[in-house]
Amino acid sequence: MVKVLIISDIHGNADALKTLLESVGGWDYVFVLGDLVDYGPEPHVVVDLIKGLRPDVVLMGNHDYAVAFNTDCRCAPELHELSEYTRVNISYRLLSKEQIDWLKSLPITRNLTIDNVRIYLTHGSPRNPLYGYLKPSLPESEILLALTPSIYAVRPKPVDTDLIVVGHTHIPMDLRIRGMRVLNPGSVGQPRDGDYRTSAAILDLRSGEFRLYRNHYDVEGVIKKLRSLGLDLRYLTWLEKILTSGRV
Repeated sequence: MVKVLIISDIHGNADALKTLLESVGGWDYVFVLGDLVDYGPEPHVVVDLIKGLRPDVVLMGNHDYAVAFNTDCRCAPELHELSEYTRVNISYRLLSKEQIDWLKSLPITRNLTIDNVRIYLTHGSPRNPLYGYLKPSLPESEILLALTPSIYAVRPKPVDTDLIVVGHTHIPMDLRIRGMRVLNPGSVGQPRDGDYRTSAAILDLRSGEFRLYRNHYDVEGVIKKLRSLGLDLRYLTWLEKILTSGRV
């Protein structure tokens, strides 16, 4: 067995991350696909926890980029206002300069080979690494274009690899297309597939088994931490709804 722990979209939810790590057990490699910050009450704790894991890969997500470079997250329209509010009122309040500098240093994509498996990793999609949403519900032609690394390509020419691993959608995925496999572990800290439990995955590179880990965690404790930050009631209620329902 060659076990790879795949984590994405923690979004300041340190309690969810701790619960997930305790449940998984051992692993050989760790891939972190970005979006450590925004929305949740402890982005500073999440950054330190991830650094302490010493991941084999840790990538920058669109929220990490927005915090690092003080720019728009360009996230889904239905969450844009909430994202901008939590960046100012949580992430920038709690993250240190050193932590923000570390976020600036993260790569946007990685290519590597482990146990003869060629792996391409990014937060969004090969065509749009920070902002592209790669969803299995898309038509095959759109999926293939999203897997094409050139933003100028009008015809699909997907990245030459065996395995593509992405995050960003907060929805788990195991898709096979044109001899490639595309995986998404879902979101640790803010799932949006109707299941509020943490979502991450272990991939066995030898057997190909892709096992999701869904764990109950202390959601009320996280909400209590959000309340302690003195957030505007409208945004607090919005965050509570997402955390307890697993939906936007």
